[in-house]
Amino acid sequence: MITIDFETRSESDLSLVGAAAYSEHPSTDIVCVSWGVDADPIRSWWDTDVFPYGSPHDIDDLLGPKIEEHLIEAHNISFERSIWKNVMTPRYGWPECPPVERWRDTLATAAYYAMPQRLDRLMAALGFEGKDPEGHRLITRYSKLHLKTARRDIPEDDFMMFVRYCERDVVLEQTASDVMGDLPDHEISNFIFDMRMMERGLKLDIEGITVATQIVDKRFEELSEVYSDICGIKPTQVSKSLEWINAHGGQLDNLQATTLEEAIERDDTLRQMKVEDADFGGTVAGAAADKILPDDTRRVIELRMQLNKASTRKLDAMARQTCKDGRAKYQTRYHGTQTGRNAGSGFQPLNLKRSYEDIPPDRLVKDIMFKDPAYLDAIYGDAMEAVSSASRHWIVADEGNRIVAGDFVSVEAVVLACLAGEQWKIDAFRNGEKIYERMADKIYRYPAGTVTKVSHPAERQDGKTCELAFGYQGALGAWRKFDRTDRHSDDRVIEICRAWRSEHPETTKLWRSLNYAAISAVRDNKHTSYREIGFAPVDDWLAMILPNGKRIWYYQPILSKRMPRWHDPATEEDCANGTCKCEMEHVLSYMSMKNGQWTRIYTYGGKLAENATQATSREILMPAARRLERHGYIPILTVYDEVVCEVPEGFGSLKEFERIMTADPEHWYARWPLSVDAWEGYRYKK
Repeated sequence: MITIDFETRSESDLSLVGAAAYSEHPSTDIVCVSWGVDADPIRSWWDTDVFPYGSPHDIDDLLGPKIEEHLIEAHNISFERSIWKNVMTPRYGWPECPPVERWRDTLATAAYYAMPQRLDRLMAALGFEGKDPEGHRLITRYSKLHLKTARRDIPEDDFMMFVRYCERDVVLEQTASDVMGDLPDHEISNFIFDMRMMERGLKLDIEGITVATQIVDKRFEELSEVYSDICGIKPTQVSKSLEWINAHGGQLDNLQATTLEEAIERDDTLRQMKVEDADFGGTVAGAAADKILPDDTRRVIELRMQLNKASTRKLDAMARQTCKDGRAKYQTRYHGTQTGRNAGSGFQPLNLKRSYEDIPPDRLVKDIMFKDPAYLDAIYGDAMEAVSSASRHWIVADEGNRIVAGDFVSVEAVVLACLAGEQWKIDAFRNGEKIYERMADKIYRYPAGTVTKVSHPAERQDGKTCELAFGYQGALGAWRKFDRTDRHSDDRVIEICRAWRSEHPETTKLWRSLNYAAISAVRDNKHTSYREIGFAPVDDWLAMILPNGKRIWYYQPILSKRMPRWHDPATEEDCANGTCKCEMEHVLSYMSMKNGQWTRIYTYGGKLAENATQATSREILMPAARRLERHGYIPILTVYDEVVCEVPEGFGSLKEFERIMTADPEHWYARWPLSVDAWEGYRYKK
């Protein structure tokens, strides 16, 4: 195994533009490259015409026969491969970058084992000394040439320190590789597929992105002018804006979006109370009248909400990440979540806003290209909402191609039902029943077939919210995340939750049984299982074993005693006075990344069921995506349970696409009622 690491410098900001665009920037160059072959001493090379210091090793030691005889390893190969292809080969005459099949990635392995992915944090989690802290100073001073404080000349002492820093990174990567090992064989093939997909990249409509940015900028200027006319403050003066709003009746803690929305919702309620009181000759009682916002204050809050929408951050990120070929590359991260699904990177294509359901992408884009915010206001009600809704449409097919995409319909609900053995629900999916309507019938105790989208829209929406909120042991809090209308009281939501659970006895049993199996595996240090899901202690990990053998990893699991999650003395009277039946119970926790910190996470049956469901869904998606690639449908993106492909015009069909996605199911899910919904077009949509 050859482990390699580049140290570079550039006027481009790597954190903003990504590895591919960074490597293409004309100012990007290497400081040095270090490598290690198996247990041999680490070697380094640099351009002595630029840095006439010391004696670099012979680069032929790396680029000779060894490069053909060994696999190549790095920590985040998207960077090393980009530098090799766009700097080392054209500028230094290196051979073509070896194909991705010959590369391995310690970052990918860390992601697979749910470990920290930054090298220094990974080493700390594994119990080793991390990166040399001096490296941060060197990189800030000499690599980030876009900073005003950066220097282009590197003194010999600092340069040689740079080389030692690079060599140490190679040693750390080798150590991480030795401790974690490589990816399992089936995951190596998934990783290689993923890298090919990310290196193809996403074609972006730069002209459309530019126009959309101009519209947002124009609207921001318009709103800012009105804002300043009212309160005499610029919107960018956040502290002064908050002071002004509160001095004029606002009573806000901050200017975050949710705070602003709640203030307007509260004011709407108070104003409606005033209208209703006036109809009966009364007045708004007590202090409520004093809390109605003055008109100017309300307008300032509304303007801030509109200004929050008038952001070009997503559009700017799209433009910055685009390479010379018009494609944005490495926009997702392999195994970015613990369950194996990819996570977003770059401009975050996985969380782009959904567009209007009834407006074709080409129509919306055509209206945006008029460059007139007022026109968009007239057509769509809000220009900023129209531009935001078009964010997916800037991903397009290259000339002569079209996008074909499809997703497994309600795959998490299907997989959860199948893992739990909830037979009535499995049958409902198999028979093509509308599950939201069926669920609404059940929780409202209506005869089957009563609820439809037309006849009972509110009840159907409740059925949908049930499916979204309760499947993974959620209750009142989960419901409120999906339904912010306050149409139901807390007591009514709890009643609905109980009704949903009574209709899902096998699902609730799955929660309890997975929790018990995981705790038993840790407590008794043995293999346990429930239905098709197993648990096994493996060294410092607890592994959840999926039906196809894929494993989810929980690092350093421990058991502790705690009161159950529903024990809440602050809100439950029986818990407060000690008459509840809550008892201390074993709780499983493990080390994981959360909010950027390596910390201990507590889990429970519903969360384990969610992990199993989402990971199993991924195990259905990946073989389908690889089948599509083999049949000529070239994947450019996977979004949760959707595969997005780019193919030549005239190639294939939606019927064939759907058949390939559902073809050849493995024995463990051969009888599951999975279906695919596909579409095609020039612009990406959802």
